[in-house]
Amino acid sequence: MNLKSSLRTASTIMFGMGIYVIVMSIAWIFLTEIVFVSDFLGFTGQSYAEFLISNPLQAEIYMITKKLLGVTLLLIGIIVAIITRKSYGKGERWSWYTLLITGTMLWGSLIGYRVLIGYVAPSIITFIIGAVLFIIGIALPAKEILGKS
Repeated sequence: MNLKSSLRTASTIMFGMGIYVIVMSIAWIFLTEIVFVSDFLGFTGQSYAEFLISNPLQAEIYMITKKLLGVTLLLIGIIVAIITRKSYGKGERWSWYTLLITGTMLWGSLIGYRVLIGYVAPSIITFIIGAVLFIIGIALPAKEILGKS
């Protein structure tokens, strides 16, 4: 694979990761109770329905925070997609560093949080898929982008 080809491939992968984050965030915003019910049960040992009945205010705050995280992820996904299309595909160095920091913080925090709290459920695979896309998308053109003077 030549260097221009690696940049084109990496740009496509990174754009795909941005779209993946957007889709994931939309699910978090609009399907919050469906997305997080199994995680809630697995982490707390209590069903969300039971928690809602016994602590309605806290249950509502829990869902609001998950929706707000979804909004944050939506903005990150949009920014990643825009940077990828406007600059990363052209091999601009600043965009490589920006996506490196953004992707590391995004996937590192999502995976790290799960590991830290000791709840590594099957749903973590969604984060691992995103992290793998990110690693491939950032590593493929690194030599080409960073080697420029």
